[in-house]
Amino acid sequence: MVVSPCLSGCGKKGISAEIQAFKDAGRSVSEFVDMDAGSMQAKRCQQGTIDKMAVLLCEYPSRDAASGGVRSASLWAGESGTWLALQRDKIVFAVADRAEVDENGKTVSALTKVFRRLAKK
Repeated sequence: MVVSPCLSGCGKKGISAEIQAFKDAGRSVSEFVDMDAGSMQAKRCQQGTIDKMAVLLCEYPSRDAASGGVRSASLWAGESGTWLALQRDKIVFAVADRAEVDENGKTVSALTKVFRRLAKK
């Protein structure tokens, strides 16, 4: 009998699995807290920090609704000079350099790579 280890949340979906994937990738993840999902027209949203970057994760009822969430992420990012929002299926991931600690964009790039890798599994 062969037992394989659980990877990326053991088949879990949604925001919890996304957060776990960042932890599994060795990123420094703060506690994520619920935020008003209505402002993003989402089912559920949580925000926190990963590697000192502000991060928003929202889950939507459909892919079409998530597309609108990508556009709404600009409101969440506010005045941040550097920010990015990506969609995968019904999840929207947004990252903003509010503390201006990522001058060369390497942290934003690393976080987006973790988010995009989940789509390949």
